[in-house]
Amino acid sequence: MSLPNTHSPVTPSTRAPLGIGTRIGYGIGDFGFVAAWQGAALFLLYFYTDVLLLSPWVAGTIYLTGMIWDAVSDPLVASHADRFAARRGRYGPLLRRAAIPLGMSYALLFAVPAGGEIWTIGAALAGHLIFRTAYTYASMPYNTLPVRLTTDGDARSSLSALRVIGAALGGLTVAIATPLLVQSTAHAGERTGYGLASFVIGAVIIAILLGSSLATREPDRPRPVAPKANIRQDILELWSATRRNGPLQRLLVLMMLATIGFALFTQSQLYFLNHVLEAPEIAAAVLAGPALAMIIAAPLWMMLSARTSKRSTMISGLLVATVGYVMMGLAPLGGVSVALVAICLIGAGSAAIPVMFWSMMPDVIDHGELSTGIRVEARTFGLTTFVQKCSAGLAALLTGGLLTLSGYAAEEAPGGYALDSITAMVSWIPAAFMLAMVMVTRRYPVSRDQHRTNINRLASRSDAD
Repeated sequence: MSLPNTHSPVTPSTRAPLGIGTRIGYGIGDFGFVAAWQGAALFLLYFYTDVLLLSPWVAGTIYLTGMIWDAVSDPLVASHADRFAARRGRYGPLLRRAAIPLGMSYALLFAVPAGGEIWTIGAALAGHLIFRTAYTYASMPYNTLPVRLTTDGDARSSLSALRVIGAALGGLTVAIATPLLVQSTAHAGERTGYGLASFVIGAVIIAILLGSSLATREPDRPRPVAPKANIRQDILELWSATRRNGPLQRLLVLMMLATIGFALFTQSQLYFLNHVLEAPEIAAAVLAGPALAMIIAAPLWMMLSARTSKRSTMISGLLVATVGYVMMGLAPLGGVSVALVAICLIGAGSAAIPVMFWSMMPDVIDHGELSTGIRVEARTFGLTTFVQKCSAGLAALLTGGLLTLSGYAAEEAPGGYALDSITAMVSWIPAAFMLAMVMVTRRYPVSRDQHRTNINRLASRSDAD
């Protein structure tokens, strides 16, 4: 059954070219989001197990619970964002409102007060839920901005590339700054060090997101006032639009596979360095390596996309990342130098995934509107992040479960089975996910010419109305 389109589309032909300030302003915004996301991905599970001394299973469950709550709240926040933009014509004010709560909640994430085990578990869970809620409110309008900023496919790729560079800088900053700040307070203990690091990074997140929201201003497009909130209708409309949009379904599968594969890799890195390679001194280099490689590779993937296609560029990046993961699996035999080369290949190849994915997503929204007559913007990104966060939570649970099944314990030197499990999580399993993504991407149907045709037909339909 086709549902009425309660949110009328913006006429594609009326959008002005993007200025450099808007492009950079949008790109730098992901510095803040990835600093928060990557900080949790890299250090939170380790913080739970080796600092708070929670069991890996309990730590993974806390992480999964937070991600599930985050995912469940996505449709509600996305519906609110869609209707807010329908009334105000902009997503930017929502981003400004959420910037300060997100930075403060990141600091709270690692500021777990000392106490008994039950108290520690409860405080860690509460902080995690608060952080995930704030993250959703801030990230939803940010993710949706490119849909409003431009309809040009190559311009969307440039936005995605700048976003990946900003994201890589954020990931690089948190990967380097957190260990350094923790080490700077070694005399006071790791708990104090992580508290200091999260406070400093939280303040940076606030400054970055406020600056991005002010630099990125959507064109003024008056829109009809949306009807009163009806969550059930919004969800049904989203379901109808998704069910009839094959390219969107394919991107959601890609998001699931990419998130699980990369999350297993990131959450296992510290365990791999400390226990398999026995080289904790290179932690900063290994954690920073993927981000540096992404900064270099992102514009190269953008240029390759302009010369070929988004589909072929995505596949090329996935194959490079696969080679990197295989090399990581061989690092216990080849040593630290092999691991460093592998890290660079993983980062360079993985850069193609977000550059192409976030460029493809606005294209499939346009494709879906043409195919179904329903335009769903923020709710589509809400569904995407729902899949992303559920997948990240599942990856955390898998990490904790595999560590538990392998017999890993923070107080003891891990045995051979635990070492093999850690190696698989940082190499062989992510490599398998990359190859699965290649198979899914091969049938992505929205080419450059197809997208241009879609935009022209949408413009003609809007002019006719």
